[in-house]
Amino acid sequence: MKTLHLFKYNDAIHWEKPSFSEESKLDSLNDFMMMDLLNVEIVYELLIDVEDDFILENHMQSELSELCDKAKETVEHYFITAENGFNII
Repeated sequence: MKTLHLFKYNDAIHWEKPSFSEESKLDSLNDFMMMDLLNVEIVYELLIDVEDDFILENHMQSELSELCDKAKETVEHYFITAENGFNII
């Protein structure tokens, strides 16, 4: 078995991590709650156990979505959406 690392955002599954802007990152939950955010995107980072012979490129989005439902670990990342991409909060 091997661990597959995927990201789910914008209603699609991606194997590349979105750009993170460290200067926009919040240090605590209090910082997050004090901000008046209008456009927030949640990116789910998923760790999935698959067979050693699993080839990501051979699977459709629907199959990957089913795999994501079985993730052994999920981490949520919050971003402020901007016109030219994402900024992590």
